[in-house]
Amino acid sequence: MDSTPHTLWQQCLDIIRQTVPEQHFRTWFEPLELVSLEAGELLLCVPNQFFCEYFDQHYAAYLMRAMNAVCGGKVKLNYKLKPAPVQNATNEPLLVVRNDAGQNRKGNPQAAPKPAPVDPQLNPRYTFENFVEGASNKLARSVGISIAETPGKIAFNPFFLYGPSGVGKTHLVNAIGVRIRELYPEKRVLFVSAHVFKTQFTDSVIHNTQNEFINFYQTIDVLIIDDIQEITTAKTQQSFFHIFNHLQQNNRQIIITCDRPPVLLEGMEERMLTRFKWGMTAEMEKPDTQLRRDILVSKIRKDGLVIPPEVVQYIAQHVESSVRELEGIINSIMAYSVVDNCEIDLQLTQRIVARAVNLEQKGLTSDDILSAVCSRYGVKAKELVSKSRKQAVVLPRQLAMYLIHKYTDMSYSQLGRLFGKRDHSTVLYACNQIAHRISVDKQFRREVEELEAALKSSGGR
Repeated sequence: MDSTPHTLWQQCLDIIRQTVPEQHFRTWFEPLELVSLEAGELLLCVPNQFFCEYFDQHYAAYLMRAMNAVCGGKVKLNYKLKPAPVQNATNEPLLVVRNDAGQNRKGNPQAAPKPAPVDPQLNPRYTFENFVEGASNKLARSVGISIAETPGKIAFNPFFLYGPSGVGKTHLVNAIGVRIRELYPEKRVLFVSAHVFKTQFTDSVIHNTQNEFINFYQTIDVLIIDDIQEITTAKTQQSFFHIFNHLQQNNRQIIITCDRPPVLLEGMEERMLTRFKWGMTAEMEKPDTQLRRDILVSKIRKDGLVIPPEVVQYIAQHVESSVRELEGIINSIMAYSVVDNCEIDLQLTQRIVARAVNLEQKGLTSDDILSAVCSRYGVKAKELVSKSRKQAVVLPRQLAMYLIHKYTDMSYSQLGRLFGKRDHSTVLYACNQIAHRISVDKQFRREVEELEAALKSSGGR
C-alpha cells in the first residue's frame, strides 16, 4: 500500500470531504498545501495569518482526526505562512499605462499621473461597530474584518458574499469599505450597485467613452459591487471582465454581493463565474431568533428607545424575513404609540406585527401542530407525550414543543403539562436545542420551514 506523504494527505482530504459541507471544504481545506509529513509532524502552508488562526480554531480538529486515522497514530500539526508573491525584479507592481495613441506600454508607477479623488459612495452609518454578529453571519463578518485590515490579499480576493435580500450583505460590505478608508486613507474605495454600473456603461456606449469608463474603474483600489446578479448583458459583462482582470492582477480588492451562489447565477459568462470562485465565497443566511433579538436590542439602545422585553421577544419570534422588516416593525410601533398616545405593550405589538407580516399562524392550535409533526415524522401523539427516549421520538417531541411555544400563547409550564407532566426547564431545553439545530443544520432548517409553510397554508383549519 502506498504510504507516501502526498498519498496520506490525499486520503486525509478524502475523509474530510465526506465529513464537512462542500462549501466549507473548498474554503478551508483546498487552500492548504502540504509541505512535509515526517516523524509524526505535519507541516502545512496556509494563505495568511487570519486563515491560519480561523482554521486552527474551527477546522483543525477535523483535520487531525482524519490524519490520525490514515497515519495510524497521533500527528502533530504545524503551519507556515505562504510567502508574498514576487511581482517583478524590482518587487514593484507593473502598471499598464495607456498612451495617446491608445496603445499599452509598461511604465513605472511613480510616472503615472495621480488620478482625481473619488467619492467612495459609502454609507457611513454601516460600520462593523453596529453590525450585530450571529451564527448566520459570523464567518462573513470575520472575513470582512480580515479584508479591511489587509485589502487585496490573494486568499480572499475576490470576496463573493451571497444571501437573500435583507440579511445585511450591503451593511457588511459598506463596513469593510468604511474600515479600509479609516486604515488606508490613500486607497481609492468605491461602492457601486450593479444597476448604477450598468447605467454608467450604457451611457459610455452612447457617448463613445467606453475607454474612459474602463480606465476609471481600473484606478480603483477597492471595488465593491452590490447585487452582481443584475449584470446580465454580454457587453456589460465584457467590460466588467476587463476591469476585474486588471484589478485582480494588480492586487486590488474586489468585493461582490449577490442573492445566490455563483453556481446558480444565470446569464453570466462561464469565465466570469470561474473568477468569482478564485477567492472567498461566503453565505449570509436569514437571522435566527437569537440574532433577530440581538439586532432589535441593538437598534433600541442606539435610538434610546424604551420597549418591554416581552415585546422584543415577540417580534424576534414572529418577524422572520429580514433585518429591514425588523427595523420597520420597531418604527411602526413607535409611530402608532405616538399617534394613538398609548403604551407600547404586547397587545399593540401583536396587532402591528399581524398587519405587517400577515400571520396565518394566529389560528393555529397545539393540536394542529402536534398533528402536523406526527404526520411529518411518522409517530403517534401518544408517543410524544410518553417517557420514551428513542431518538425517533425525542426529535419530533422537541420540535412540537418548539413550534407550539412559537405559534401559541402556551407557557413552558403549560407545555410541560401537555407533554406528559414534564418540568418547564425540560421544555426550555428542548426549545433551545431545536433553535440551535435550526441555526447550524441547513437540511433540518429546510424541514422545519417546509413544516411551518404547510401549517401556515392550512391556517389552522
